Amino acid sequence: MRRKFLQNWLIHFSLLIAIVGCTNPNLPLLRQPLNLANVHSFVEQQEERLGEDKNNLDAAFELARGRLFLGENERAEGALRVAVQGSPLNAEYLELLGKVLYASERYADAIKEWNAALQVDPDRLSIYLNLGLGYEQIREYGKAVVSLDQALQRDVNYVEAYFHMARIQIKRQNYESSLEAVENLLVLEPSNKDAQLLRLRIFVAQGNYYPASVLATELLAQDPQWVEVLREQLRLFYLQQRPDDALERIKELARLGKLEPEDQLIYALLLSNQGSQATANQVLEDLLRRDPTNVEALLGRAQLSLQVGEYQLALELVENALEIQNQRADLYYLRASLLFQRRDYLRGDIALARALELDDRPLPYQLLNARRKLMRGELQQVEQIIEKLKQQDATNIYLLTLQADLLVTQGRYDQAEALLRQALVVRATFSLRFSLARVLYLQRQYSRALSYTEDLLKDFPIHWESVYLQAMTLLKLDQTDQALKLSEDFLVREESQGLAHRLVADIKRYRGQEQAAQEILVRGLERYPRQFYLIEALSASYLVTRQYKEAKVILENALKADSPFQSVFLDRLATVYRQLNDQVAYQRTLRQFQQLNDPISIQQSLSVPPLFQLLSPEPLESLINTSFVQRN
Repeated sequence: MRRKFLQNWLIHFSLLIAIVGCTNPNLPLLRQPLNLANVHSFVEQQEERLGEDKNNLDAAFELARGRLFLGENERAEGALRVAVQGSPLNAEYLELLGKVLYASERYADAIKEWNAALQVDPDRLSIYLNLGLGYEQIREYGKAVVSLDQALQRDVNYVEAYFHMARIQIKRQNYESSLEAVENLLVLEPSNKDAQLLRLRIFVAQGNYYPASVLATELLAQDPQWVEVLREQLRLFYLQQRPDDALERIKELARLGKLEPEDQLIYALLLSNQGSQATANQVLEDLLRRDPTNVEALLGRAQLSLQVGEYQLALELVENALEIQNQRADLYYLRASLLFQRRDYLRGDIALARALELDDRPLPYQLLNARRKLMRGELQQVEQIIEKLKQQDATNIYLLTLQADLLVTQGRYDQAEALLRQALVVRATFSLRFSLARVLYLQRQYSRALSYTEDLLKDFPIHWESVYLQAMTLLKLDQTDQALKLSEDFLVREESQGLAHRLVADIKRYRGQEQAAQEILVRGLERYPRQFYLIEALSASYLVTRQYKEAKVILENALKADSPFQSVFLDRLATVYRQLNDQVAYQRTLRQFQQLNDPISIQQSLSVPPLFQLLSPEPLESLINTSFVQRN
């Protein structure tokens, strides 16, 4: 029996040798390292080998390696296809083919080849690493993490896998997992500079400014001219609102000749915050003159525009950025935020949907999506989103604000106030303070609400929502003169998008100044012809003053577009036709009104003030700011 076993073993061994030959597809060979000094001669050698034997698969593979090194991706693929055709189950060949396709930005094709290679050799670590990078490129970060984790399960000392795991987890905003990967890497290689820098960036992204500051100081003690750390420290100083320290870092980078466009962008924002708007704009214009495609400079200009209330210009700049980079989810998110601010909900929804299509993981995108659902009354879906987001970051300020707004919508004002006060103990943000002021207003605690809005306007005097809330509060306190003065200042500004005209007109009407109110509303509609709140107010005023022909014109035009006031407008138009003795039109309009599934009354419509339909009370420049300062 032992003899028979030995015979069988020898047979199998002989077959193995015959099949494998000089190249075992499952065992890595020692390949000649390539560099600039030897790559050209190496390529010539492989071409000579193929000239002698066109079926030399190893020569075809090596030639592909050389071509790939030279960046000749198409020629590399051609040579490699020969090798793969001759040996389709060679994991090494399939892996290199994936690399060539990856270099050609054909990521899906690369992933296909790497998965095929794994079917041949499931223990080949480098393939899992490559797969992770491939999935990263197509934004399937979950699959990327799985691939890298599979590599680490096979080798807990795989340094490269830890590094890329950390990077990709940052993109997923899973900072704890990212930090864990970096710490594991540093255990293996304590002096790994890339890992040390990545650790610093994670601290900054987390908002852990103290450990970030300590680490940056330690790293600069090792190398005072470590440019990447200096740049990260600049971002840190900016986020900490330490302008003097930030300016010193800019000077240091300039002295080293390492001042990058991103650094100049932060410099412009620092100048802007110090009131040097003209100089800040000049810095950004210089950047755009040198590189008109600098998206971050466009966003910087957008922020400066927002600071002075030029919302339309800010939107145009973001749209210009999208023309340059139309696959960036953050740009679509910013576009959606600006469109919502302008009450352009249709285009805003399209932009938000595109942002979520490109990347649905960032918390701000999900929060904005939830706010739109809140506006539409989809309360159950909002609750589901909140519960899901709590698992990511239960203490997130904006999430807490959203939760409070949901409670407000449900009429649970006491719970909303309690939640907001708890959050304010942790961090007294503009958003939380605004939300609390609104809750106090709804609870008819007008004097307390007024004290909050006054403080808010000291911090951000052009924040229209705070202006509106303060004006409404003043009206409740019978301080109409103060409310009128406060609101009139915004008739010439863009922030209110016509709602200042509505507010001023309402105050005028309250005082019995109907004609003056109409003039203001007409001016508002000339500037914002699709502002339905203005149309609603003007049509009501025309009915009061019996200007039926004028009411007929604006109501017929308004009904051509979809609006939340369709039922109201139909009801009023029917009244107009009756007053004008147009019975045919009256009966037709009345039937249209009755055919609506869920008609709302005039009183119901007017009971929902524009203030409480706003998406976010946070100043929009903070959204712009996040887009470049916190990008890694």
